[in-house]
Amino acid sequence: MDKHFSIFIPKTFAVITGASRGLGRSMALQFGAKFPDGSVLVLMSRNVENLESVKSEVTLSSPNIKVLVQQYDQGDVENVEFFKGVFSNILLENCFNVSDFDQYMIVHNCASLGDITKRSLEVSDFRSVRTYYDVNVTGMILLNTSFFQTFSDSSKPRIVINISSACACAPLAAFGLYCSGKIARDMYMRVLAEEEPSLRILTFAPGFADTEMSREVETLCLNSSMKTFRANGIMKHPDVPITILVKILEENEFENAAFIESEKVF
Repeated sequence: MDKHFSIFIPKTFAVITGASRGLGRSMALQFGAKFPDGSVLVLMSRNVENLESVKSEVTLSSPNIKVLVQQYDQGDVENVEFFKGVFSNILLENCFNVSDFDQYMIVHNCASLGDITKRSLEVSDFRSVRTYYDVNVTGMILLNTSFFQTFSDSSKPRIVINISSACACAPLAAFGLYCSGKIARDMYMRVLAEEEPSLRILTFAPGFADTEMSREVETLCLNSSMKTFRANGIMKHPDVPITILVKILEENEFENAAFIESEKVF
């Protein structure tokens, strides 16, 4: 694929995880408006009711594309058959073939915070630790592998977008699990780029967006500095960083497996 060729031009089979709210919803709406006729957008999350609501919004604003809803729990990593067959089943159930599309894209947006009420040396519940890594690392890896086992044609553009955080680069008190999970995902993407140079990979940190997760931080976080961003005007509507992401993908000039923070782009 030409490095400077807009990612939104080819007819695309695209998947967005964590698409039921916040940044995922904004991506669904903004990406949907950019994809050409005949593209398919698969919205994935645990909350089917919210997914259906987002689907209705995207369908109304972008009637030229097909929007599908797929319920899934990224932390249910022992559901081997689901992870193995999810994308081939979606194609089969909707009478699509891999060859119907000119490009394949997966956006890993699904994430959780972990326990932000404790310092690192206070984290002692193995279940909460394991659940965090299952949702944020293990499940993401399994879903990514499944996607590219289904969409294995390296002659066509294949895109991976990993939604991350500045916490992948800087330690933050009370965010031991969150920071370590983000840097683990970033390194996984960098290794993937080394192994599979045909993939186009971007890790994007949207910054402080006004989402349900950020409101959870404000309410629960042990680190009091995290409760000042709204008052200081740093908190942005989710559409703001996603508009920046869309521009990055349209220009398509980023180094492969680059880590880009939205605040440092424009």
